[in-house]
Amino acid sequence: MRRRLVITVATCSLLALGGSTALAGSSRRVQPLVLVGGHDYQAHGEPVGSPRPPEGGPHAGSHGSTIIADAHGLLVAERNAGAVVRSDRDGNPVARLSMAQGLGELVHDGKGLVFVADRAADRVVRIDPGDATGKGLAERGAAAVTEPYGLALTPDGRTLLVTSVADQQLVAVDTKSLEIRWRVALEAEPRGVAVSSDGRRAVVGFLASGSLAIVELASAGRRVRWQSLDPRDHIAIEESDGEDEEFFSPSAEVREARSRFQVPSDTGRRQARGVFAVGFVGHDLAVAPHQLATPQMKHRPSAESEDSYGGGVESIPPLVHRVATVSGAGTQASRVAFNELPVHQPRALAYQPQGDVLYVGGYGDDRVVAVHDASQQAPFVRWHLLVPTEAGACGVDGLAVSGDGVFVHCELSRRVLRVDTRQVQIGRGGGSLTDDAWSMGPALAESLRPALVEHGAELFRRGRDSRLSDGGVLACATCHPEGRSDGLTWRLGKTILQTPMLAGRVVGTAPYKWDGQDSSLHDSFFHTIGRLGGSPDRLAKRDFEGLMAYVSSMSPPRAPRIEDPKAVARGRALFFDDALACDDCHSGDKYTDGAQYPLYGRLGTNDTPSLVGLAHTAPYYHDGSAEDLRALLTDKGSVHEMADLTSLSEGDVADLTAFLRTL
Repeated sequence: MRRRLVITVATCSLLALGGSTALAGSSRRVQPLVLVGGHDYQAHGEPVGSPRPPEGGPHAGSHGSTIIADAHGLLVAERNAGAVVRSDRDGNPVARLSMAQGLGELVHDGKGLVFVADRAADRVVRIDPGDATGKGLAERGAAAVTEPYGLALTPDGRTLLVTSVADQQLVAVDTKSLEIRWRVALEAEPRGVAVSSDGRRAVVGFLASGSLAIVELASAGRRVRWQSLDPRDHIAIEESDGEDEEFFSPSAEVREARSRFQVPSDTGRRQARGVFAVGFVGHDLAVAPHQLATPQMKHRPSAESEDSYGGGVESIPPLVHRVATVSGAGTQASRVAFNELPVHQPRALAYQPQGDVLYVGGYGDDRVVAVHDASQQAPFVRWHLLVPTEAGACGVDGLAVSGDGVFVHCELSRRVLRVDTRQVQIGRGGGSLTDDAWSMGPALAESLRPALVEHGAELFRRGRDSRLSDGGVLACATCHPEGRSDGLTWRLGKTILQTPMLAGRVVGTAPYKWDGQDSSLHDSFFHTIGRLGGSPDRLAKRDFEGLMAYVSSMSPPRAPRIEDPKAVARGRALFFDDALACDDCHSGDKYTDGAQYPLYGRLGTNDTPSLVGLAHTAPYYHDGSAEDLRALLTDKGSVHEMADLTSLSEGDVADLTAFLRTL
């Protein structure tokens, strides 16, 4: 008799930030798979889908991933091992192609044309995928692109679209000659890119922006529109005027904007961030999983402690995860709908036209959600699964589909889970999945990171862990994806503080925090976890050592390409000139003196921040009051005792900005 796994399902749909697992069966192995039920699939906005099922889906190569399924098995980008690995469909490795550590995405056209973003080596590599035995797996040329990450192919296979993280660009590459066709400047921290099935538009997502970039491909990037994912409605808190604070009970509700032109206040404003993956589904609808933060709520000194995150009330979580579905992206008739998802930190997606199913993977909680009728008017989550952890945590960073189901890639364990979705059986009391309907392969390669760094990386991304935040709603990586910054300012008790970048700014920059009150990295983690509502006392010594090792190992962000070397040289001279004396405080290789100063504001003292990676960390100042480097140099925000910059000419501002972008 075959062993079955119990699947708990909701009658109509599934959703929850929390979830319950149903254990089933007995085996020598740890439970390999759990499929979980949930609550309502919460929708926001008018439906944008079609009343009819789609007749087809996006073309092969419409967006990239860390895993692709082809006629010979699987190709996987093992980021922490620095390799592209060929495996069979059960995830057993048969060959590997060495690359630099920290790969971006893979993409293929379904006919043997394959590319990989060799991010650290500044190149996009064309690959011969070889056969099922791995024979023939080899490089077949490369294009020079600075820090490539996201990849997508046009339907005719002639153009490869690449996001450049360092240069903050979308780059078009001729797939035959590997020559650059054109570039278009975008915003900071671009990640995933996808191309519509008609080949007219490319959609780009960003880590630190609440908008999608819609690039018209026929214009060679000259026409770019922006699709906001930020709600215009804000959260308002109502308070009782009663004198008895013991029974003080504030309430919160969404306040509808009076018109599309109303500018919402920062207090209670919700902002979208963390768009790692974008794609298209049936009817050429664009989809973008992301997180929605409510970072600033009304300060209530009578009812909240000074160490809070986001302020507000218990009924409004500081963070939820959802997927945006966009109709007519890049046109004046565009519409967008949102659905909350039961995954933490969605970083991967794949679409299966048969059944109109969108799969979304959670990097922070090892879950995969199956959204059925994804391009129709009433999408719903039929089931979602928890990736097995018998060989360690997963960290879903890639998904691929084929005729027999979905393949899930785990960044942390470097393994592939195969699920035959045709055998997911749903009944009134639950569901089941037999043993022959899934497989979990071995580690495809050894990680190049030390074990302690691996442990810290797993904790850093972990959601749903009440030791790390209140209810596990937040993780370190929700505000610091890849050690970067989400670009938000959060209410922390009485103050409003911008999320600082960690990558490249930790080693040799003590003390920590904006006020410099944490003398060690250990203290900084301990106090931050406590402020998040977690229980740092419940973490082991090795947990803190792992977190410290992980953030210390992060490479600094790459500076954008230098467009005008002479302007950079003039800006550097200004920076180190005695008249401005910027280096009196911003000194050394990290551009900080590690000292604190009693500047204007509520902090009391301000620690001198590092300037490493400055081009990627807008907004600026501790409170985020300068939206860009020009504002930093021409408007002092709330820090009124920085260097006197009033004597700078327009040319000086441009030169100094050019230099600061190189740090």
